[in-house]
Amino acid sequence: MFKARIIHRYLFFEMLSPYFVSLGVFTFVLLMAKIMELTDLVVSRGVGLSVVGRLLLYTMPYFLVFTIPMATLLGVLIAFLRLSSDNEIVAIKAAGISLSRLLPPVAALALFSWATTSALAFWALPWGNNSFENLVYKVASSQAELALKESSFIDTFPNLVIYINKLPGGGVLKDVFIVDQRDPEKQHTIVAKRGKFFPGQGGKLTLRLYEGGIHAVSPDKRSAETAGFDTYDVTLDAGAFVAKQRKDKHEKEMYVSELLAELKKAPPDSKRYYLVDMELQKKFSLPFACLVMALIGLPLGIHSRSGRSWGVAVALVVFLSYYLLLSAAWSLGESGFYPPMVGMWVPNIVFGLLGALMFRQELKETPIPLLNKLERLPALLARLRALRPGAAPEA
Repeated sequence: MFKARIIHRYLFFEMLSPYFVSLGVFTFVLLMAKIMELTDLVVSRGVGLSVVGRLLLYTMPYFLVFTIPMATLLGVLIAFLRLSSDNEIVAIKAAGISLSRLLPPVAALALFSWATTSALAFWALPWGNNSFENLVYKVASSQAELALKESSFIDTFPNLVIYINKLPGGGVLKDVFIVDQRDPEKQHTIVAKRGKFFPGQGGKLTLRLYEGGIHAVSPDKRSAETAGFDTYDVTLDAGAFVAKQRKDKHEKEMYVSELLAELKKAPPDSKRYYLVDMELQKKFSLPFACLVMALIGLPLGIHSRSGRSWGVAVALVVFLSYYLLLSAAWSLGESGFYPPMVGMWVPNIVFGLLGALMFRQELKETPIPLLNKLERLPALLARLRALRPGAAPEA
């Protein structure tokens, strides 16, 4: 018992280092991708760094829900990969300790990851998504150009359609076309070379247009007026703009209780029902992936004799396959092809069974053909590199 406790402690701390390193690296990579996406808000749109920092904070739960299962897989895989390559697994077997006795530290790490990811999925993720959307629309209410897109018609404002050809940055709009039907007596068509939004008072926005013309046509089309201008102000209702956008909560912003309430309101065969049900199932299936990744990482690490870089490559392939299967399940579930409960749990079932089967084969010390072929792949790649023209011959 004392010997097993020492081994368990040793294995647990052996897994912690690659676990936290991989968690930090993968979270940082996703964070950098988001930073590059939000850089345009600072450079071109003039948004403050504090706002961008808060947006990044609100996206952290989403990143961690995916990177924690990945870190669990890498932590277990790399730890047992090192033990296997240093023949410590052989020594443990020689001491009469079964591989099944090595499960407690792996289970402890997996349960820790599962509990953390569950807390993130249940509470932090909907809070982050909701705070992100609220902040975006709060900023958009004072800097409406953030919500605008090039070469597209914007019909957000009542009885008003706006078309913007270019958004060069700095809050400037180029080649603006507006159809204003707010006056029942006349329809105004406004064309301007440039425009810019300015915050107004009482929940209003001012769109100031430069160097353009106004074409007014009566409803019966019997009279038309045309006038040019150097500057012209169009007053817009910013409050109505934001309220319209934030009228309903997106399912990604809902807590479990809200999702259950929404399921009762949505028609059972509607797309809304499928989306809400899939989001609900995802809150349970993604944390459960931590247990699945730990289970599949254990036999992969024990069986392999290759280096850490190869272990990282295998882990990336495994998680990419899991994510692709999850994406396919989401797409099919959204269309109602099968019940969302089935689709959201298929990746866990497939990879869980695969991990259990491989671990069972390791317990019996039975060859695993797929892993044996993967083991020969690095040597094959090395030989192919040696055959390239200009490659130095092996000594």
